[in-house]
Amino acid sequence: MMKNYILTNSQDLVSNSEYVASYVTYTSQDKDKHRINVEIIKTNPIISTIVLNEHNELALIPVFQPAVGQWVYEIPYRFYLNREQVITVAEKLTYEKVGLPLSDATLLTNGPNVQNPKTNTNLQVVFGRVQTFINGSSEKVRWVDLRDVYHKLKKQLQFAERFMDGLYLGGLTTDALLIYKLVEG
Repeated sequence: MMKNYILTNSQDLVSNSEYVASYVTYTSQDKDKHRINVEIIKTNPIISTIVLNEHNELALIPVFQPAVGQWVYEIPYRFYLNREQVITVAEKLTYEKVGLPLSDATLLTNGPNVQNPKTNTNLQVVFGRVQTFINGSSEKVRWVDLRDVYHKLKKQLQFAERFMDGLYLGGLTTDALLIYKLVEG
């Protein structure tokens, strides 16, 4: 049977506009009073936007990931504040990163990302389309056929092959693509 734990201590170690790193203690409510001491990270929610063009190609942007010390490809994403409207943030983010207006934006998910036991990240995934024939997109954007994206991602996950141009596909994009596949089919 699973024990019931409650938070009995929390000490913030680092705090900034995007996250708070804390040292916390959870104590079981049974007679054993078992304790779990762990460092956790509480973040603002993250929005990831799956942007497809008229050719069903996915917009990918090279991003440096300091945690792993290397460049990866990601779809447009950023932390945002709870008071901001998700679709509005996705539209602004797409215009900033891709250089094109997002149309038909749809919120695909609104749930916690519980894959990492040390963070409370709430990942919001938005799907929308852009028309590249109108103005073209930012120079930084790489457009990849969605079928190729899943094929390359499978090789990355199974065989540790780099996704493209010597870079891996980032974790936020991997999570968002899984959600897209499950929700949209």
